[in-house]
Amino acid sequence: MNPLKLLEPDERERYDYLQLVFEEEFEETHLAFLVNGILVYELLNLMAACAFLFEEFGFPESEDSRLLRYAITGTIAEYLEGD
Repeated sequence: MNPLKLLEPDERERYDYLQLVFEEEFEETHLAFLVNGILVYELLNLMAACAFLFEEFGFPESEDSRLLRYAITGTIAEYLEGD
């Protein structure tokens, strides 16, 4: 079963945003996760780690916010350092 089919529309928007930022800012890691088949799993974990940011910034209205992107990028970096 595809876990992405279980996401609500607002969750899918967050997932897509995270995937875009992750791919653009952490290209090598994104590719490694994709090749190893763990990209979806890791992005779902990142959604949980970034949930408070999405709420705090009022996503999706803040989708174009640089501050949101910086905060998400920082959270992804911290997450990856923990692995």
